[in-house]
Amino acid sequence: MSPRHLHLLSLMATRARGEVAQVSARIGALRHREMQQFDMADRLDRLLQETAQAPAQPMTRGELNAAHFMGRTLVQHLQDTRSRMAETREERSALEADLSQHARRRTVLDARADETRRALQEARAEAQDSAAPPRRRS
Repeated sequence: MSPRHLHLLSLMATRARGEVAQVSARIGALRHREMQQFDMADRLDRLLQETAQAPAQPMTRGELNAAHFMGRTLVQHLQDTRSRMAETREERSALEADLSQHARRRTVLDARADETRRALQEARAEAQDSAAPPRRRS
């Protein structure tokens, strides 16, 4: 193994660490988005339950149309939010698998770089030992 090989392995390991950091940041952003979507779905669900209660007095035609429109809009937003939550969850799962693969690659590259570094150090030490003049015994 040559110093150039060690340098290349070190660069590849550094790049892998950067990829792991990028994927981790994207996963964090997706988790944040997922929490926001969960909160939105919860609020919409509560609003829908509140509007679903029967009114205490009879409603006019305009009030009935407005309530129907509001209920239909809330249901549509709730369905959209839930579908976006499912998409976000799937995307996060895919990124977590990708993160696992990048982390394994980084670990392998770090291990190879360490092995190469040790082999180079041993070769240098052996070369110094063989180049040193033999000691006299008195």
